[in-house]
Amino acid sequence: MALLSRSRLIAAKIESSYGSDSSPAGTDAVLCTEIDVTPIESETLSRDTIRSFLGNSDQLLSNTRVAISITTELAGSGTAATASKLDALFRSCGFNVQALGSALTGSSQAGSANSITLAASGPSATDGYYVGHRVAIVSGTGNGHSGLITAYNGTTKVATVVASTATFVPGSSSGYSISAGNKYSPISSSFESCTIKFNNSGVQHVATGCRGTFSLALSTDAIPSVIFNMQGSYNAPTDTSLSGTYTNQTTPVLFKQGNTSASSVLGYTSAAIQSLNVDISNDLVSRELVGATKSTIITNRAPSGEIVIEAPTIAQKDYFTIANNNTTGVISCLHGDSAGNRIGLVMPICDIGNPTYSDDAGVQMLNLPFVPTPSSTGNDEIALVTM
Repeated sequence: MALLSRSRLIAAKIESSYGSDSSPAGTDAVLCTEIDVTPIESETLSRDTIRSFLGNSDQLLSNTRVAISITTELAGSGTAATASKLDALFRSCGFNVQALGSALTGSSQAGSANSITLAASGPSATDGYYVGHRVAIVSGTGNGHSGLITAYNGTTKVATVVASTATFVPGSSSGYSISAGNKYSPISSSFESCTIKFNNSGVQHVATGCRGTFSLALSTDAIPSVIFNMQGSYNAPTDTSLSGTYTNQTTPVLFKQGNTSASSVLGYTSAAIQSLNVDISNDLVSRELVGATKSTIITNRAPSGEIVIEAPTIAQKDYFTIANNNTTGVISCLHGDSAGNRIGLVMPICDIGNPTYSDDAGVQMLNLPFVPTPSSTGNDEIALVTM
């Protein structure tokens, strides 16, 4: 019987302990647009024996593992507080999830252009806690204004906001609502892992102890996507059927004006953006040592990206001086504008590299490579919120 390429399935589920099969079910299926699996990846060791005749020696496979590359659409779950099917994959790529189970509402202590001081009691005392979340003014001064939180001081309760609407200017006693959602931020220890099932038209491969890295691709000429490159321990495949239930992964919206807002490119909020790409670039190492658990570990990350915008005049924004002076700033956007299908992306400290020009249909574009860097406290160079 032929195995059909269109009849394939990826299911992923967080493990309770590293390498312990979490038995993903059909309800854990991830809706993919591309699947590329290397069922056995290893170091090949030749015996190189010397004999009285010529010919190959047999080979031994060392440190066998499974490599899994999948492309998925970047979209929410359809419900603001519910994690999407990408949750297990994000968490297995060295990211922690912080759940805001319901909208945070209150009355502001103060407000001004692109800033709001939340209520004295109720909001978190942790710096950066609401970065990446959407805030809307629901009553009082600025009613109807909304934006994306790009900085938050847990002591003063002051949130810095990039406007989604024409302006964001609350006052004192303005009613606000911060969207419920799940925030993914990088960590540097206690990494989680997942089990991934790849069902290839009835032939099932199971990779345990999976960890990986991912990249985000948002462009006006393509559906926004996430590319995961995962690696896990090899287990013998079996003939097993598995059907997927594709819930909590709603239809994506295109990256374009009207769908994407609250954009800031190092303080320039009028940029005409063509594309934004971010690569987390985790370093993955497969280890199989005597006396230790066979594992895939994350040893470092070096995020980088590129944003392509219509080239501004120097008066509008001088990115050349910014690059030359090593000036840093925030890159952000809020993609989608319906609850359950919003994606907040904030990189608070970005250092741009060498700006270059390119042409797009006769229009000059400016390509800005950048690296997101952590603050002095660390683990805050990027915030990705599904809400």
